Amino acid sequence: MNVSCKYLAFGVYCLVSLPLFSQSMYLEINLNEPIMQNRLRFIKPKPQLEIFRVIEKAGKDDKVRGIILNIGNFSGSREYVWELRNSLEQFKSGGKKICAFISNADMDIYYLASVADKIVMDEQGALNLLGYSWGRGYVQHSLKKLGISVRELRYLEYKSAAEMFTRDSMSEADRRQYGEYLDDIFNLTRDTLIKARNWTSEEFDTIVNSEFLYSAKNAQDRKLVDRAGRKDAVTETLKEIEGAEVKKFALYGDQMSSLMGEQPEYSPPRAGGFFKRPPVIAVIYANGQTDLERGMAAWSLAQTIRELSEMNRVKAIVLRINSPGGSAEAADYIAEAVSYAKKEKPVVVSMGQTAASGGYWAAMNASHITATPYTVTGSIGVIGSWFYDNGLNAKLGFSVDTLKRGAHSDLMTGFFLPYRDLTSEEEARYRKYILDLYNDFSAKVAAGRGMEIEKVESVAQGRIFSGIGALNAGLVDSIGGLSDALNTARTLAEIPEGKSVIYSEYPKPKFWDKLLNQFPFAATFFKKTNSKNDAASFLADLLIPEDIRYRLERNGQVMPILPLGFGD
Repeated sequence: MNVSCKYLAFGVYCLVSLPLFSQSMYLEINLNEPIMQNRLRFIKPKPQLEIFRVIEKAGKDDKVRGIILNIGNFSGSREYVWELRNSLEQFKSGGKKICAFISNADMDIYYLASVADKIVMDEQGALNLLGYSWGRGYVQHSLKKLGISVRELRYLEYKSAAEMFTRDSMSEADRRQYGEYLDDIFNLTRDTLIKARNWTSEEFDTIVNSEFLYSAKNAQDRKLVDRAGRKDAVTETLKEIEGAEVKKFALYGDQMSSLMGEQPEYSPPRAGGFFKRPPVIAVIYANGQTDLERGMAAWSLAQTIRELSEMNRVKAIVLRINSPGGSAEAADYIAEAVSYAKKEKPVVVSMGQTAASGGYWAAMNASHITATPYTVTGSIGVIGSWFYDNGLNAKLGFSVDTLKRGAHSDLMTGFFLPYRDLTSEEEARYRKYILDLYNDFSAKVAAGRGMEIEKVESVAQGRIFSGIGALNAGLVDSIGGLSDALNTARTLAEIPEGKSVIYSEYPKPKFWDKLLNQFPFAATFFKKTNSKNDAASFLADLLIPEDIRYRLERNGQVMPILPLGFGD
């Protein structure tokens, strides 16, 4: 070997011997959400799929020894927290470690943190382990004072979308179905925490039912967390986990709110290259009401599903649904598009926080449906509500006089609201229409899910389920999150394990939408207006929540929809 080769070999040996190459690296995943910073610097929150893929990449990365999970200022829906925890469990299954940092944490954030080998709590933080509750506000008496009455067009036991307008407390059916949902999710959280923190059932009951509120010192004394402090406490905890000081870090997430300071950026994995064209799995997000133009925008969404099904390079479709329902027509557009696509390639539905009523209608024809344990789903049923004037116009000094041709032609006549209630004959027609639409919904579920109609009826009548309950009822195929849905899609598409895949997300935002989304209230201030009531419409958009406007605009319309507050 000549002298130059010897020097080269010695140089390579020195390089690989340096700490940069030999030391274990910890990846800080910073899920904090600095709201004002996002607005000022136009930083959008990290997409959920990207976060799951970063965790998956870190699990396969030999350089990454562990994760620092920074969730001091994080909040997320319950099903998203479960999905994150699941992904981190998978990361740990490879023998890697996790240290979680919390500050002001509730039951859900603590549930997420419990995946860690060690939990560090900010010394000025607070921990609230209150358990779970479910409730609803009722406005029947308020509406009466305003001079507004509501008729609940309800003929299915559990279909309670109009109760908040017609009652002042929950019905027995609601108490039963939401009580069962709470039991499912509370017991799952309870069992997970008992196992993760090595508690007894009695200890859990005391922690939640007697003590519930903890300072950092209390939490450490009670062994709910392992150390109190900030960066130094995290550094000491990592030394305890590894048996040596950890000096090398990388960061995924916001740098300003990072625990470990400025660190090299850790990016999600990339598939393919200039000469490689890996197969594509299309991930389509269907969020909001099942509506033709707003919410899910079913006309456009259905077209996207059909177009993707005809692309040779797209090997499978994952449809992520988060919807409380809405228009039956819109839901059926999507269900038909899913049926069409399924003939060409696998279509897997991943249910988010809510995929019920019209949201379930949209999902029911998929090749495979997966839901998280915390998903609200089912609610196979339809309902209508009739808001009408019962003194409002008199309070405002308005009166109505009308001419009509046709016995029911004045049904929609009035200021703001119809000026009268339904007649008994009109309600009878509504009843027939609602039950016909319900029977159609049930028959479509039976066909889509391959179930006997009697079996569908036994779990229908508008009844909601948790993901666990829906699995037992045969309404979904598995418990899992978005990552699990992607794996199922790969399997059904027969994409070999280890083969690179591109995940392409839809719908693609248009340039103008991207621009307006950077600014708070941009969509409201830049909306097109062309009527003399523009000022009133503008104020209504600002002052009346969109979900309430949606219900009032569809007064008397029969819909497969959940009560207000479920992801509208």
